[in-house]
Amino acid sequence: MTSSQNAADLGSSRDLEERLVLTPPGDTARGYFFSCALEQVRLHGDEKALKRCLEVSGQDAFTAFFSYPISSLLRLLFCSAWSLKAPTEGFEDSLRHLGRHVARHFRTNSVGRAMLVLAARSPKRLADSLTATYPTGWGHGKGSVKWAGPQQCIAYIHGNVIPYPYFEGIFLELFEAAGATDLKVKGRQVRLADTEYEISWG
Repeated sequence: MTSSQNAADLGSSRDLEERLVLTPPGDTARGYFFSCALEQVRLHGDEKALKRCLEVSGQDAFTAFFSYPISSLLRLLFCSAWSLKAPTEGFEDSLRHLGRHVARHFRTNSVGRAMLVLAARSPKRLADSLTATYPTGWGHGKGSVKWAGPQQCIAYIHGNVIPYPYFEGIFLELFEAAGATDLKVKGRQVRLADTEYEISWG
């Protein structure tokens, strides 16, 4: 993390504002990231929370493969994660849950289905496809993968302001769908817009 931030700041209003400052105005994410977050808040049944999330997202509905401002997604994920936070869980747990949910949705769309078909129940093939798949969802930052062993890789996400627990949830869901067992995903915030993830399986 940056010298001005520590782990306790994650999810704070200060954290959100610092990330927004680093967000290029033209950067985008696909609509399914937005609609999946809103769907979870709707299922939670808190109408006031849903209203707040709709307000920060900037509109009432999103088309899956249209592109929308990353700054709006960042605000929405912060609002959604706090709305979904259970008494025994934290902001990070809620973000991880939101990441898992959007990955489950991604698995059903044309890009996600094709990625998993090509992976053929091989976590290694899935990892090899991550760099090419990343731009299908994000017009913001870039992804890369480095191998650390036969069943261990490090995924890097550069220039993306979404906090790391969200991507932990995405990776957990996708690698499990590709047949990974004894799966471990450990994310780390290198800087506010740079994260890395140690991913290993049995």
